[in-house]
Formats: sequence, C-alpha cells, structure tokens
Amino acid sequence: MKKTILLLTTIALLCVTCSNNTEKSVEPSKKVTKAKVGKTLPAWSEGFLDIHFINTGRGECCFYILPDGTTLLVDAGEIAHEEGSPIPQKPSADVRPYITYAKYIKHFMPTGKQAIDYCAPSHLHIDHIGAADVVTQTSPVGYRKAGLLALYDEVPYNHILDRLYPTYTEDDVTPPMSGQLSEDWATFVTWGVKEGRFTAERFTPGKEQIVLRHNAEKYSNFTLLNICANGFVVSKNSDGSVGITGKRPNVGGNPASCGFHITYGDFDYIACGDLTSTAQNLVAFYFRDFIGNGNLDAFKSHHHLAGNSWGSQMQNCNFDPRVVIGHCFSSVKPNAEKLTAILPIIEDFFATNIHPDINAANKELISKISGYNGHIVLRVAPKGENFCVYMLDDNDFNYTVTSIHGPYKSK
Repeated sequence: MKKTILLLTTIALLCVTCSNNTEKSVEPSKKVTKAKVGKTLPAWSEGFLDIHFINTGRGECCFYILPDGTTLLVDAGEIAHEEGSPIPQKPSADVRPYITYAKYIKHFMPTGKQAIDYCAPSHLHIDHIGAADVVTQTSPVGYRKAGLLALYDEVPYNHILDRLYPTYTEDDVTPPMSGQLSEDWATFVTWGVKEGRFTAERFTPGKEQIVLRHNAEKYSNFTLLNICANGFVVSKNSDGSVGITGKRPNVGGNPASCGFHITYGDFDYIACGDLTSTAQNLVAFYFRDFIGNGNLDAFKSHHHLAGNSWGSQMQNCNFDPRVVIGHCFSSVKPNAEKLTAILPIIEDFFATNIHPDINAANKELISKISGYNGHIVLRVAPKGENFCVYMLDDNDFNYTVTSIHGPYKSK
C-alpha cells in the first residue's frame, strides 16, 4: 500500500517497539532508555515517531515528533468544560490548559528546538483552538488569547496550515468560519505572516505539505498525506487514478475538519479532527481503497467518539483500525453505543478521560478499555516496524508511565 499511495499521490498533483527491545534499531549515540511503569517516560530519540495526546480535560491537543525531529502541533483547545457535568481539569484548576500544553511540549521537545515546525489546527471550534469565556488577555493587534492563540507566546510556531488561509472567507468550495475565536485566529495568522513571525498556507487534500525538515532522505519511508479538508477527500477514481471527491459542507465546523494519513514503513495512522457527515464517509472509502482491512494500525477517533463519530459507511467499508485513541473530556463522549460497536472489531481502545457518569452507567463496557484517564503516547519504532502505547499520569508535570501496552507489530 505504501508504494501504491506514493505513486498515486504523485499522479494526483493535479488537484515502537516498546523501548526494551528497540536499542538495536537506533544509532549508538541515540541509545533508548527503557520505559518503566512508575518512571518518567524517556525522551523521544531519532528514528522514532511519537504521537502525544495531551490531556487537560478541557480540549484536544496532539503533539507529533516525526522521525527526524520535525514537530507538528494539531489543536490546543481550551474551554471551561464540555457539555454535561465537567470532569476534573488536569493537572489542576489552578493551571490554564495552554500552560499545561506548553509545559508538556517543552518537556518532550527534541533537544535544541525552541519552536514547533508546523501548526495545523483540524478546525476552529473552541475545544480545538480556545473559547471566548476563558480569555483573560487580548493581544495589541486585537486577537483574544486562549488555547492555540495563547500557546504561541509560550512555544512559537514556524509554519501554519489551516483550511481557510489566506482569505478567511467562504466561497464556492470553502465553507464559512465557525468557532468563537475563529475571527481572532484569522487576525492572529494574518498578523504573524505580515510581521514575519511565521509562514502560512492553506491545508489542501492530496498534498504532502507537512514534510520532514531535518533529514528527509534518511527517512524516505515516511510520508504525511493530507487526505481531507473543507469536505473534500482524496479518492480513487474508477480508472485507478487518484482524485479528490466530496462537496462543500454548509457549515465550517466538524464536517470541514482537516485530516491526514501518516505512513512510516508498515505503520499507518489516520487523524481527521472532528470529522462527521459526508466527508467522514468518504474517508472510510479512502481507507478501503488505499489501506485495506486490518492494515490501519492506529486511528484518532473522529469527534471524541461521539454518537456521530462512526458513520454507516465506515461499517460498510469494514473500517477496522487496530488501536483507537479517543481524546475525550465529556460526560457523553465516548458514546457507549459506539464504543460497544467498535470494541469487537479493534484490538485496543484508549481514552484520555472516561467521565465518572459514563463509568458508573457502563461498568462492564468500560472494563474492556485498555487504558484511560491520562496523557496517551503512541511511540512507533524506527522504520515503523512496531509500536507501543503508554499511559502517563496527568496529575502533575512528571509524566510518569502508568501502563505500557504492546509492542504491536505494524501491518
């Protein structure tokens, strides 16, 4: 599939192992320290792919360290709390979520790096870039600071990709902005580009815009392909060529989410924000046509595994990721019905949070979850041969390993 998607993507230009057995895969100067329960998770090492799901209980935030040390941030939400009764804010109510994200990222950032290479918000809803009711400061140029907008002051971004740049207006193919701070985001990006603080471009399906910046030639088996944005999704045409299909959604929120497919050797991973509706179904066909049953190693569940997160076409395409991770922080997510449906077809499910109300009402179901309540780290071994999942304590800034799962052999 890997060679196929590289070939087909070219045509389409028109539009860990667990650390106790990875040492032989790493240069001697990059020897990997073994991860142990009760100890701080060892730092990233060259050749590994790290995917960090940072938990504050107040939004979604994913931090990626690619095999050569290139970094990617997807979302940094900051809200008062989700619908229903709140879960505890992590590590405490005294620490703003954007500060928690900053401390986490600085801790795991590759040595010598001060800025994030790529910032690519999946969409502009409050639990992904920030909410108005938590704002305490406004920048001199007028954008309100929360979540992704406030985090920049702590950890700068070098390059931004979003679904609306540079116009931030709707047209025949681009739905309108959606989110309390979406106008603030537009002001922030426009200001930053004008002042030379960072560069920016529109996130476009079918392109490889997020690339390795430090040693791409060494990791030729790594690709990150944009597969969806603004309702449009990479697809296979009837003649076998690659095209783009879909339609402009009427709203600019969840159905317009940006998403991508990471390939690292035999390892495959998909993340598409809060994708719902037609675009979600089309991503199921993308999976069927370009990855195939049993070959999707890991998947960040759409929309925090809400009731609309696993569409009918996903079932029709036998959508069967091996490991599913839910960035959950609500009393209604993950949805018990969806969780019941997917657990038999996957190997393991992990969640950043399971609300006490969900646990109390579904004790037997929740007992089948492999890990929950904490930061989650998916660490892929050099060459993408296998991977582990680590749960980390989110009650302080020590990042202590609470459980280790795997290794899973990549398919």
